[in-house]
Order: sequence, then structure tokens, then C-alpha cells
Amino acid sequence: MTPAMAQSTQSTTKSFSIPAGSLTSALNSFAAQSGLQILFDASLANGKSTGGASGSLTPNEALSNILAGTGITYRYTGQSTITLDGPGSTNTGANIDGAIALDTIDVGGGQSSAASADTPYETPGSTSFITSSQIERFPGTTAGDIFKNTPGVISAMNHNGSSVDVNIRGMQGMNRVKVTIDGTQQTTSTWRGYLGADDRTYVDPDFISGVSIEKGPAGGAAGAGSNGGVVEFSTIGVNDILLPGKTEGVRLRMSTNDNATSNIRETAFDQSTDAPGLLDFDNKTGSAAFAATRENFDVLVAVAKRKQGNYFVGKNGPTKYWTSQGSNAPLSYTNPGEEMFNSSEETFSALAKATIRLDEEQTLDIGYQRFSSRFGETIGSLLVTGDQSFRQLPLAHAEVDTYTARYRWNPQSDLIDLRANVWATDVQSRTVSVGPAIYFPPFLTKEMMALDTRYSETWTYGADISNTSFLDTAIGNLKLAYGAAYTLEDTKGKPYLSGRAYKTEIGVPLQGSVGTRDVARAFMDGEWKASEWLKFNGGLRYDYFSIEDKGGPRVSGSGNNTHIAVYADKSGGRLNPMASVTVTPLNGLQLYAQYEEGFRPPSLRETIGSDSGLAPNPALEPELAKNWEFGVNYMKDGLLTDDDKARFKFAYFRNNYENYIARVPNPNIGQGLPFYSVDNIATARFNGFEAMAEYDIGYFFAQASLTYYTDFEFCKTKSTCASANLTNDYAANHLPPEISRSLTLGVRLLDQKLVVGGRVIDVGKRMGPLPASAQQTNFWLPYTVYDGFASYEFNDNTTFSLNVENLTNRYYVDALNGWMPSPGRTVRVGMTAKF
Repeated sequence: MTPAMAQSTQSTTKSFSIPAGSLTSALNSFAAQSGLQILFDASLANGKSTGGASGSLTPNEALSNILAGTGITYRYTGQSTITLDGPGSTNTGANIDGAIALDTIDVGGGQSSAASADTPYETPGSTSFITSSQIERFPGTTAGDIFKNTPGVISAMNHNGSSVDVNIRGMQGMNRVKVTIDGTQQTTSTWRGYLGADDRTYVDPDFISGVSIEKGPAGGAAGAGSNGGVVEFSTIGVNDILLPGKTEGVRLRMSTNDNATSNIRETAFDQSTDAPGLLDFDNKTGSAAFAATRENFDVLVAVAKRKQGNYFVGKNGPTKYWTSQGSNAPLSYTNPGEEMFNSSEETFSALAKATIRLDEEQTLDIGYQRFSSRFGETIGSLLVTGDQSFRQLPLAHAEVDTYTARYRWNPQSDLIDLRANVWATDVQSRTVSVGPAIYFPPFLTKEMMALDTRYSETWTYGADISNTSFLDTAIGNLKLAYGAAYTLEDTKGKPYLSGRAYKTEIGVPLQGSVGTRDVARAFMDGEWKASEWLKFNGGLRYDYFSIEDKGGPRVSGSGNNTHIAVYADKSGGRLNPMASVTVTPLNGLQLYAQYEEGFRPPSLRETIGSDSGLAPNPALEPELAKNWEFGVNYMKDGLLTDDDKARFKFAYFRNNYENYIARVPNPNIGQGLPFYSVDNIATARFNGFEAMAEYDIGYFFAQASLTYYTDFEFCKTKSTCASANLTNDYAANHLPPEISRSLTLGVRLLDQKLVVGGRVIDVGKRMGPLPASAQQTNFWLPYTVYDGFASYEFNDNTTFSLNVENLTNRYYVDALNGWMPSPGRTVRVGMTAKF
């Protein structure tokens, strides 16, 4: 029976246009046109058809018409959430534990973020989800800003370049964290001097519909070859664009902001202090998307362009810190209120997708994405050598082309839900580095300064196949997910001269990575629901890798110190288990314990040595994660009133990484030979807890997150451990803040058309002390930053937005951002229109 509250909420008639045909497709259309979320067991609608619903109807009337003759009933389990029940069901409560155990799915189309946001609170393990509305609420200056509310996750070097390099619980770089876009990977790694090497992923925020995050080793096809976690970006779909009742539509989005200059003055040393105003329109973004849906297919085409100049840093806050040597050092050579050199971005993006419904059981999705960007970035050596050598560089380039094809066969069978995917990504990049040259005319001119132009291209190919089966056995419900995945990384770097300040200097000849890296996985994950309150999960994942150096012999040194490095082949594999138990003592309350192992093969850069100034190590072994986690999930609709909802998640983790790969002094050091190599140390450990919570009562909402690391440790051997940085290792730049917190509060006014709120982000000190060579390490002082937001739904078609970043105009360096102060007070106004 539909509650009176839901009846009142859904009493308004709307125009529905839902054709007869597949029940699943009809429910998809209903969710998009009504704005409601529909939750049900996937097998409930398999093979069923409907007569559809058309005309001016209430959502209840439309859904009743769609379900007529199917034997399926519906009930409201939230203000805007409907759960479907099969014939003979006696469920009448607000939630169904069984539906979750039987793989509850959301077919809300463009509204899927609202339902997917609940996934972390019903998953026994550490997951997070970032919705499109959260991204739109805080658009930020860079794509990496979207992670600021997410516990345990940071985008490192967030304002240095236009890419995303994700750190999850202290694990970062060298393929430790896998980042995917619609299931594809951009496998790129760039040497950053003192900052080590970063992993780069390029994505346009206007094309993101949601971000799923799994922390630690992940199952399925996505988790192959990574041990730190998986970040999965999903791009917009047809239902993100279409208005209710429409089969064709256009979405236009545009915005502008102040506090950045579009006047990029190459080789300039004098940083401007004159920031343009909001109405100068020097910085702007815009996107247009067209979508159409028919009975047998959907199409979407979108383009986006953004132009963001060098931003200006804040004016209020400390600018220096005491080093371990007792000196008062500057946080940065960019002073309060100055232009932040090399922080600009000019990007063009395109997206094309099509879904073909071959029949009621089969779908084929094909897609293409294009990302082209010119952006500023600075290598660490220039950031720390002195104000007199810090300057604006020529812009770097990155171009990414992605091709995808996805097939799904979902017949009327509990045993078959088959998915097969193939994809390819081409990343071409040209980065620019410079030495710490001093501009001192007429003796040392700008024309004399050298550029280390580095070019690389990486093709990444992938394929995977998986199936999900449901078994109703005498000992309870059993769900099995099994399949295989394969990824090939083929990278080609070119030689260049490094370490030159001026063109007249000889420089150091370096060779970018040239080689291939294969990662394959076969997996089976199972879920056994022994009773209504007890559930077991388990899995086995066999991961295999092989690496081949195709760069040929590399000669370094001279005379008796001549060294020829040839690293031809390396391969290996391992079976990694996972197990968890979940207890549900009360409806909506879960207690869980989980253990899982993961396998991270060496990266091409670690194995080959390449241009990182590293001597290859043929004996290098893969990293092995052995992680424990204990947690609590709580979900409750109607906690204090009939129409509110509360969500809470707490997790304590003990992450252990055996054979951790670290940079070490070269044991064969000699004149002309690399100073460093890489080797396995015994263990790296990160312990701590995370918490996140949400409360929504319609006119008021709140979201909070907390990350606190209780301890960390690096063990060079099993008996030599310390809670301190490893000398000379890149991990010194990966240690996150000891504590970080965020709180978002908002109200909905004027019949919920006006939304107003704010956010506070509080970040503590580094988890570990600075090493002796502090200038080579990311550093920041604890900071608190306030942001504000507002949006107004002018009508059903148009929404205006206002966002103010860094309300107090604080001068600060973001955690893991490496000597680049963050943007000062920045005002953005935007508009989204749908037709």
C-alpha cells in the first residue's frame, strides 16, 4: 500500500510517453520521466513485456499501467524511491534485506546518482560514491577537486597540470590506484623530478555522471593489477539530458569565474597581482549535449570547452614554516595575492555514445571520447630552487582518444547476466621541464634558457568478460560473479636531454619508457546469504603479468664504470583471496569484517628504469596487499520524521603491503651511473579509520566525512621498522594528512527551487615528519577552508548556480600539492538549460 505521504508527493500529473515493449526499458523510461528511483531484483523483470503508459498521468497511474498484467507490485520506500515486489511477496516494510542480497539494481537512468549514493552504506567494505549533484555543487578549479569530500581519497598535485593522480590511504603512483572512465584506462606515467612520478588520467567534469571508489584490492575485472584501490568514472547518459516525457533533448551548460588571468606570458618571471573580475569573462566553460531515445536505440553526442587561466593565490594566512634544521622556510615562492604560474588549462572534449537494443535480452553500447588540453605545469626542481628562477613555462599538451564497445546478454534466467567489453585508449603527451635558470640580462637572456621537451605515447588495450548467476539452494541464496580480464599497456617514449638550465649546457641524455606490460585476471566472487541476518562473501582472483623492455641496451658511465642495462622480460602471477562476513542484527544496520589480498606488479617505469634516473633491478618483486577492515553501515528512512533519511558508515582499516617497492641508493653507484634504483622493502603499513554520514529531511541536508590515520610504518626489513619517511623514496610525497574533515550543510527553500549552503574543509598536518631533505618533499601547514554554494531552479528547464571557493581568501597549500598555493577567493556563476 502506498503511504499517504507518497500519495501526496506524487499527486501531480505529468506527461508520460513510454512505449510498449521490454519491461526493463519501460521502467528505465519511467524513472527518467518521473524523477523517481526504482529498486528491484534484476531477474524480476527479465523477459517480461508491458503495454507502456502514455498521456497526462500521475506517476502512480503511469507505473500501475506499466506493471499491469505482470504480477509485480510496487511500494514507496522513501520520498522518491519505489521498490518492486514479485508475485506473492509479503514485504511491507521500508526496506527489503533480501532485495539487497539479490543484487538490487537501480534503473533510474539519469537519476541513478541518488540511488547509487546509497551503495557505500550497504556494502561490506570501504566504498564511496560521488554524485553528479555533488560535483555541480562544488565545481572547483580542477577535476581533482571533486574528491575533497571523500574520506581517504586525495588528488595529488591537484593544481599542477590538468590530470587526476589519485592517492587512496597513502597508496599512489606506479599503477597502485587504478582509475577508469567507462571501464577504460589511461595508463600514463610522467617523471616529476623531486616529486617522483605521477599517474595521469584526463577527464572533463562536465561529462561525469558519477564516481565509484573502492579502497584496497578490488574484485571483478576492474581490480586486476592494483592494490591501492579503484576509481571508476561514469560519463553522462541519455537520461542525464532528456526532460521527463521527452524522447529528444539538448542540455546547455556554461559558467564563468574570476580570480584568474588568461594572459599567459611565456618565460615571464614577474608574477601579476592584478586579478580580473567576474564580468571580464576571461575564464569560462561551456558544454552542449544532444540525446535521443527510441524503442531500439539511444544516442548521445556532447562537446565541452573550458578556458582557465593562471589563478591567483589567497592573501590571508601563514607563509613560512620551521624546518627540521631550525630554519624558517617559505611555503612557496609565490607570495600572497600573486599569480600562480603554470596553473592554466585550455581544454576541448567530445563524447559520443550509442546504445542498441538488439532485442529484449541483448544490448550493445559503443562509444568514443576525445580529450585535448594545453595546460601549465611545473616540475618540482623549479618550485624549490628560488624565486629568481621560478617562471612561466610553455604549455604542455595532452591528447586522449578512447574507443569502447560493451555487450550485455540478460535473458530470463537466474543463471545468465553476461557482459563482454573491449576498448582501446591512445594517450599522446608533450610535457615541458626546465632547469633552475636565472634571468640576468644581458648576460643571461630568456632565449638562452633550455627546455626539456618530453614526448610519449601510450596505447592501452583491454577486454573482459563476466557473468553473474543466482542460485536458490537449500542452504540459502547464492550469488556468483566470475570472468576474466586482460589489459595491454604499450608505451613509447623518446630520448631527450635533461638537467640543462641553458641551451649551451650538455645535459643528461635520458630515454623515456619503451615497452609493454600485460596484466590478466581470472576471478570468481561469491555471496552466500545463509539467513536474513547473516551473509558471507568470498573470492579468488588469479592475477598474472608480464613486462618487456623494448628500449634496447642503455649505456651509462664510462671507463671502468661503464654499465649496460638490458631488461628484457619479467613475468609472474599469484592467487589472491578475499573473505568477509556481514551480520544484520536490525533492519538497515550492518556489522562486517573483511580480509583481502591484492597484487600490484612492478610498473614499466620501475622495471625499465627509463628517464627517472633509476637503475633497473631485475630482481624486483610485485607488491602484495594483505588488508583487514572492520566496519558498521547504517541506513534508515524515517528516522525522526516520516520523510527523512539518515546514512552512516564507519570503517577501521589495517593495510599491510609486503614487498613494497621503494626508491633506494644504487648499489652499483659510480661515475656517470644513476644515483638511485628501486628495490622491495619488507612492509609498508597504514592504519586508521574513516567515517561518513548523511542526513536529509527535504528542506535541510547535511554531509560529513572524517579520515584519521592512527599509525603508519615503513619496514626496510622485518625487524627494522619506523613511523618515518624512507630516505630518498617517493613515498615521502605520498603521505596524506594525519586527520582531515569536511562538513556540508544546506537548505532548500521556495518549494525546494532555491538551494543554499556551505562547506568547511579542515586538514591537519602531514602524517609523518619531514625528512632531512625537506625541499624534496610535499609540505603544507594545517588549514581550514570555507566554500559557499547556491542554486535556483528558475523553471523546469533552467537552473542558475553560484559557487564561492575559499570564502576567507586564505593563503594555503593543499595537502599533497607540493609548494603550489591553492586558489584564493574565487566566484563562479553558471547556468544549465534543458530543452
